[in-house]
Amino acid sequence: MLNDLKVLNGNLELKYNEYTYEYTVTVEENINNLELEYILEDDCYIEIRNNELNFGENTVYIDVYNIDEKITYTLYVYKENSNVVNGIDDYKKTLEIVTTNEVALYKVQLLSIGIFLIIIIVFSLIFRRKKVYKQK
Repeated sequence: MLNDLKVLNGNLELKYNEYTYEYTVTVEENINNLELEYILEDDCYIEIRNNELNFGENTVYIDVYNIDEKITYTLYVYKENSNVVNGIDDYKKTLEIVTTNEVALYKVQLLSIGIFLIIIIVFSLIFRRKKVYKQK
């Protein structure tokens, strides 16, 4: 039904294939609509929906149909937004320093010793040997 598809004002990531129904397209920030070039089979019609592009991700649908069937191609269009950064000072204005509560060193040492002793006790209980008493 759709023999060929080209995006004239964007970058179609994959080459068109009649058996692939989803494509990714990237366009520059000054592009508001996709300009498409296509070749249809005889007695086929095309309808393009959602072709108004906003910044970020957009979804454009291409419906190709004839009397017997309808095929919808989906184009995921990413419209780039290039924000100009004036300098590093712009980032310093929003920098926030987060303080954390520090644990005193002696508390860490006591906790480590306690955990070590618990491990020793558990291993001694698991691997203790039973004494066998001989009766005379």
